[in-house]
Amino acid sequence: MPDKAKAAEAKAKGNTAFQAKDFKEAIKHFTEAISHDPTDHVFFSNRSACYASLEQYDKALEDGTECVKLKPDWAKGYTRKGLAEFFLKKYDDAADTYKAGLKLAPEDATLKEGLQKAMDAKYDLPGAGAGGGGGGGGFKFDPMALQAAAARNPKLKEYMQDQALMQKVGMLAQMGQGGGGLQQQMMQQMMMQDQRVLEVFMAMQGIDINSMSPEDLGQAPSSQPAARTAPKPEPKKEEPPPEDLRTPEQKEADEWKSKGNELYKKKQFKEAIEMYDKAIDKVPDDITYQNNKCAVLIEMGPDNYDKVMDICKDLVSRRYEINSANPGGASFEKVAKVFNRMASIHEKRKEFAQAIEMYNKALTEDNTRQTRNALRECQIKQEKAEKDAYIDPTKAEEHREKGNEYFKDKDYASAKKEYDEGIKRNPKDPKLYSNRAAALTKLMAYPDALRDLDECLKLDPTFVKAYSRKGAAHFFMKEYNKALKAYADGLKIDPNNEECKTGQQQVLAKINETNRSGEVDEEQIRHAMADPEIQQIMHDPQIKMFLQLMQERPQEAQKQMNSDPKLQEAVSKLIAAGIIRTG
Repeated sequence: MPDKAKAAEAKAKGNTAFQAKDFKEAIKHFTEAISHDPTDHVFFSNRSACYASLEQYDKALEDGTECVKLKPDWAKGYTRKGLAEFFLKKYDDAADTYKAGLKLAPEDATLKEGLQKAMDAKYDLPGAGAGGGGGGGGFKFDPMALQAAAARNPKLKEYMQDQALMQKVGMLAQMGQGGGGLQQQMMQQMMMQDQRVLEVFMAMQGIDINSMSPEDLGQAPSSQPAARTAPKPEPKKEEPPPEDLRTPEQKEADEWKSKGNELYKKKQFKEAIEMYDKAIDKVPDDITYQNNKCAVLIEMGPDNYDKVMDICKDLVSRRYEINSANPGGASFEKVAKVFNRMASIHEKRKEFAQAIEMYNKALTEDNTRQTRNALRECQIKQEKAEKDAYIDPTKAEEHREKGNEYFKDKDYASAKKEYDEGIKRNPKDPKLYSNRAAALTKLMAYPDALRDLDECLKLDPTFVKAYSRKGAAHFFMKEYNKALKAYADGLKIDPNNEECKTGQQQVLAKINETNRSGEVDEEQIRHAMADPEIQQIMHDPQIKMFLQLMQERPQEAQKQMNSDPKLQEAVSKLIAAGIIRTG
């Protein structure tokens, strides 16, 4: 049974460590809390935040996923999961996660910001920094984000008028382009002189400083004023609200529209249409009310799609007539929304070419980011639909057999072309990826061969031949430590596999030959030092101490290695990689 008292105690310790930015210690406490009560979603959420702060996004994603699984109606869990997916460059997954969170909390600023960042990053747009939820790399200088924040926060608007302050911010942004270390050092110094610097940078990351506590801004809670505070700007006189120029009919129509919007949110569609119809009766020459009515009709199901298309086509054909009767009633922005509505119908019907045409027409009326993103999403769906329509396993097998014939004739380029076509016809067949990898290996395109073999094993983790071919590719790239691992993984599945056995012996013989030669293979060392696993081993303090001990007291180092299997494994990898030589 869960021990909630001990879990709460461990959580409190974890929160204290997190606030002190001791994330590794916080992880220990949250892990302890989970061991006492693995049903509490908050523990996984908090540990995910710690992993994200340490840039261990794989683990952050695992905990974020578990959090959402335990509490699918808790919006904050989706910010954790989405953030990890964003930094793992899984932009589609991140966008889907943020969208799911927004269904629970439509006005959540963090989820909105995260979704926008994910979509921007997906299409490689500028300003695509960290997704919603915090964590991750350095500060991003995004003037558009600052302007948007200033529109919501009068204090930031005042800051932007201070030229000296904005010069400091601009200088820090330029430093950030060359590397985060100097930027962060200068940031700390300037923060001590002027707290507003941090507030401006926080705003550019999409963080609402009004919702932050003193601890969030790096201050200790205290009733005493700061030693040096920025001069308080004089309050501006509030400007009177703009004059309402709407006619009585327009005011009444807008009231009916507002009621319709509320009913729409509650999914009371018939009642919402009644409200929109009343608005249309009051002001028939305004596209807005008709367009809102179309949104409801679409939600009511496919039977209404034709009706929506007829309404939209009629509105577009009468746009100039409407504008003559009511200037602005068919503005460019409003007509763009009508084209978007038509595009959504075509997209739901999987008529992607027509949908793309409508989105392009919308962009000629009003070029918005939302429409651009919708167009790209539609283009991706069109491409996927075309690929799906092309799939034919029978033809794929024919191409594979032709490829095998070319391979036997040593015409590897032609074999690859046949395997290419086979994969297009059936991208779920692991044999095709394995065969193409064999052709690529013969063409000495080893990295491409490895990518195909990884895909093959993703489809079928028990495909032993893929492991033997993977070992061969690594061998030719002089990545002997990776070759040994590939062959060992294959032998775990089939201990009697001759190809893996022979390959393993060939690699070991090559390692011994290299050690005896006394020559340093620069290519082998270059590959080894680019390997993240070797880099991690080399940065391990225990390994550093062991290497020093080997130079000073080799016999003692040998005894230490023999008594520690973990150390022995690490040293074996370094020997295979050519970092340690035993000749």
